[in-house]
Amino acid sequence: MWGTEDVMSRSRATTIVSLVTLAAVVFLTALDQTVVVTALLPMAQTLGLTAHDLSALSWVISGYLLGYVIVMPLMGRVADLLGRRRILLVCLGVFAGGSLLCAEAPRLAVWWDFTNLQAMGVHLQHPALSWLVIARFIQAVGGGAVVPITLAESGALFGAHRRSIALGFISGVTEAGGALGPLYGAIILEKWPLTWSRYPAPWMWLFLLNVPLVVLLAVLIWRTWPARSLDAAVDAGDQPAGARATIDWLGAVVLGGALLCLSLGLSQQAGAMITLSTAQQATHNPYLLAAAAGLLIAFVMIERRQPEPLIPLRFFQSGTFTASAVLSLFVGIVLVVALVNVPIFAYAVLGESYLAAGLLLLRLTVMIPVGAFAGGWLVAHLGTRTVGVGGTLVIVAGFLVMGQWTPGTHGALLTAGTAVTGLGFGLVLAPISTTALQTMVTARFGQAASISTTLRMVGMMLGLAALTSWEISRFQQRFAILRAMPPGPNCSFDCLATRLETAVKAASAQAMAETFIVAAVLAGVALISALWLRPQGRMIAASE
Repeated sequence: MWGTEDVMSRSRATTIVSLVTLAAVVFLTALDQTVVVTALLPMAQTLGLTAHDLSALSWVISGYLLGYVIVMPLMGRVADLLGRRRILLVCLGVFAGGSLLCAEAPRLAVWWDFTNLQAMGVHLQHPALSWLVIARFIQAVGGGAVVPITLAESGALFGAHRRSIALGFISGVTEAGGALGPLYGAIILEKWPLTWSRYPAPWMWLFLLNVPLVVLLAVLIWRTWPARSLDAAVDAGDQPAGARATIDWLGAVVLGGALLCLSLGLSQQAGAMITLSTAQQATHNPYLLAAAAGLLIAFVMIERRQPEPLIPLRFFQSGTFTASAVLSLFVGIVLVVALVNVPIFAYAVLGESYLAAGLLLLRLTVMIPVGAFAGGWLVAHLGTRTVGVGGTLVIVAGFLVMGQWTPGTHGALLTAGTAVTGLGFGLVLAPISTTALQTMVTARFGQAASISTTLRMVGMMLGLAALTSWEISRFQQRFAILRAMPPGPNCSFDCLATRLETAVKAASAQAMAETFIVAAVLAGVALISALWLRPQGRMIAASE
């Protein structure tokens, strides 16, 4: 950790370069959370999937989120102990390797199609898709450490008064990266000029481009950050005795298993990619949910006995920290609703192109960094509670507007819903990060940041699995009602086709509008947590 003299000795320009480099690193890894949203159909064509199998592609997103969530709590602490620069460079290498494997997924499926696993009762229906999900998971193992490290180091770059502004900047860039992913993917799909026999599909270049970008960022990290600052991450006075010998690997494995079972159990299409020979396709699988509950109980018991746990349960004895953690969870749940449904509404209901769908989402995403900057400044002047409550109310208002969207919605109502919602998301980021860190000494910054971010990603996983399944169910109900309506006596074949297309759009719009309203209600529930944010909670020392 940088001491006061270290920070004062660095020039303002060097500090800004360090902060911008941190932002670029976190933006790149966050971009890959959602970059595949607009590329799912081209991926299906390359991987040989049919329309019946398209729902399985959601695991290309879920697999990345799962890897992110599993490694973030672990790597935040590892980076605190072993050096943030060192761990960051290693994880960037893993991220680049996973990106390369994503592009190689079809060739890897030819090399090994998993048929030998059938003897164990495991049937992988789509080997190429399975390889892609595995590669996405590896990507996230590398990218998952980036967010807590960058948040912790940004907090260390500045003093207490300016820390909220730096954290607001990094948080805004993080969320903007995830939100801009669909637009970036659409641009590459429609405009990428290069072709190569080994990588003929444009979606493969979404991942290949990560490799040279990682190399560039690694050079910048090595050249702009002194080794003393990031490789000596913990001051001697802040480090608890024996901390270097107690990294909670067991807790990480158990937590990972619990989250995997939870996401599979909640997913309506859990068995679309992986099925067991003795079980039917999972639809809200109660056995997996029970396994998740059992593993979560085991995780709590393990953490209570660990001298240096993965997620210190004592952190949650602070009402201030708990409030920020719960608010982060709810923000993740409703954020994924916007990220997934806005572009789908554009091209499934409004009939727009993938690029136009990405541009509609851009109206939301450009407001996230704007709100994050504003939130960081407002926290410094008004406090975390006021800004947190205000930002949550803005999110509620934005989702209520989007709940009014119909197939005939255009212009101002689309812009109002997306822009207001994006502004609200940005506003709450700085209060969450600032509150999480202000209860910790600097030796715990990495852990505190990783817990807060992990809960937001868990929220995104839950929202993607549970709310998407609920939305599909509502669509089926709405479509059945519309389809059952009798046609006119002179309705021709073309008339019936048009009527069917209209019914699909109407049912989709109604299902998504209802989901937006549910998201508004959940954001309203999150207000309870926002009200518990306090200007300064009890500081938790490294030795506790």
